Amino acid sequence: MKLRIYNARILTKNGVIEGELRTDGDRISYLSPVSTLDWQDWDREIDLKGNLMIPSFKNSHTHSPMTFLRSRAEDMPLKDWLYKQVFPAEGRLTDEDCYYFTRLAVAEYYAGGTTYCCEMYGHTEAVASAFADTGFGAYIGSGIFDFDGNYDKITKRAVELKSKTDKLPRVKYALAMHAQYTCGDETLRAVSDLSKEFSLPVLTHLSETAEEVESCRNEHGVSPVRLLAEKGIFDLGGTGFHCVHVDEEDIKIMKKLNVSAVTCPCSNLKLASGIAPIGKLLDAGVSLGIGTDGAASNNALDMFRETYLATVLQKYLSGDAAALSAKKLFDSATDGKICGVEKADGLYVGALADMAVIDMSAPEMQTLGDVRDNLVYAGGKRNVIMTIAGGKVVYEKGEYLYGEDYVALLEKCNSAAKRILDES
Repeated sequence: MKLRIYNARILTKNGVIEGELRTDGDRISYLSPVSTLDWQDWDREIDLKGNLMIPSFKNSHTHSPMTFLRSRAEDMPLKDWLYKQVFPAEGRLTDEDCYYFTRLAVAEYYAGGTTYCCEMYGHTEAVASAFADTGFGAYIGSGIFDFDGNYDKITKRAVELKSKTDKLPRVKYALAMHAQYTCGDETLRAVSDLSKEFSLPVLTHLSETAEEVESCRNEHGVSPVRLLAEKGIFDLGGTGFHCVHVDEEDIKIMKKLNVSAVTCPCSNLKLASGIAPIGKLLDAGVSLGIGTDGAASNNALDMFRETYLATVLQKYLSGDAAALSAKKLFDSATDGKICGVEKADGLYVGALADMAVIDMSAPEMQTLGDVRDNLVYAGGKRNVIMTIAGGKVVYEKGEYLYGEDYVALLEKCNSAAKRILDES
């Protein structure tokens, strides 16, 4: 598909330019303040009328099928939430359930200007198929843990998943393990060996709660970060989701081993897990992503809200109103590196054509100040009027343009959720 988008304000790495952007296939082919008059066979020409085009959000940690548990398991600490509510309900899910619950999440992502995620969930083939069928981009792993069986079963399953998911458009296999506290020595050995076999970094929940860290220290004498490092989990780098309770030694290990951190402030606050020290992580040179976590613990898949909270919480945590600029956090929220995608870190010629359009006439977008500050401190999903994924317009002014029958989707999802929860 070829798009010509003109009369646009375009947010680039060097600031906002007023001009024109064009796409050819899934890449940006032209970006300039000059609108040339060469005639081409455009699939669509779009007059933005001065509205703002931004790089799309990349949700660096989520569990998309958990839309079925939105507002169903509330006001509980993480351990009870997981073992008393989430795990039992998830045990009743089918592949078909996860397929449609994921499509529901995709509709929410697109409506909020998100086009890529780093996904961890079971029923992985069904979830990956939902992403592929909707044109959504995903770096996806199952979240390996002890329940998956012995070493041979875990490794065989991972090879099968990688073979299947890597064949899907805009989907890439991620080697993900659930967490240190759900993985014994045999599982950790399997994950470490798979990392070397696939030449992939490992993604995992990491130091999310104080109880998790204390339990690991009591059992192993070291923090989860150090334990996983000693077990070879991070030999090829990796990503830690949450990283709420990492100390200075942990941060040094993460930097040395090229382990990125993903902060999920809404989920961490709602589950009373705490506030991740992302200022210290960034100061140490650790790469940062921003994620929503799942809809069961958030409950919105809203990257605007996450980016705002990530920014202001660091000011509170440090006691310094100048700590961590909104611009830096916006860049972290729109960078696709942790989601396993190259050239998805901004708008420039050759970059992936994943973008969102912001209605700049909305009251909260006026008067015109610094664009990224305004997006983080005042913007929201309501301001997104168009989303483009892989060079295709997938969402526009409340309409889904990738073949989604939204009414039918809601009926399927609500019926399935009722069946699953009535069985509990």
